[in-house]
Amino acid sequence: MRGKGDAPPCGARVEAGGQMSGEDLSASEGSEPANPVSGLDDERLLAAVREMLSTCEPAPDWSVDLTKGSYDLRAVDAELAVLTSDSELSAARSGVRSGGTPRMAVFDTGDLSVEIAIEPGDRVGSWRLVGQLNPATSAHIKICQQQVEPFWVDADRFGRFAADHLQGRPLSLICMRDGMRAAVTEWIAIG
Repeated sequence: MRGKGDAPPCGARVEAGGQMSGEDLSASEGSEPANPVSGLDDERLLAAVREMLSTCEPAPDWSVDLTKGSYDLRAVDAELAVLTSDSELSAARSGVRSGGTPRMAVFDTGDLSVEIAIEPGDRVGSWRLVGQLNPATSAHIKICQQQVEPFWVDADRFGRFAADHLQGRPLSLICMRDGMRAAVTEWIAIG
């Protein structure tokens, strides 16, 4: 952003009122125009864009995974359940953490709290999740992990739910309650 009194970039013209002109920047004699796509028709412009994109490197795998994982957040009616408490973050600050203690995390929306405990599973490298919805209510909960097929578990009428054999990958939950907006937790890393 330009500050007041800054010169316009590359000799661009400034119209009355301080706005930059939409006209092409002038090029010095014997050099190419400052904007190589100016004056191209639609077909040539699309060809230039194709050429530019074909020389780009593909997105890193982690970026593609995060993008695919966040696809479930597209629901307009879903409310983001924000991470409000995490024992792993508290332990990191204090420097005290017991290896056998489950990790406790709480996600909150305006009308729902999702409390989860994550602990080592019965298989090496697997994790178990035990959760509680407050206020207590039955719900369908979609468990999403990066690079893993999502699956559903049910919360009973007391709001309790559990899932076994989770992998040590980022995790997000989508809570679907009858007659209520869906709640989607932020992603957290487990493992």
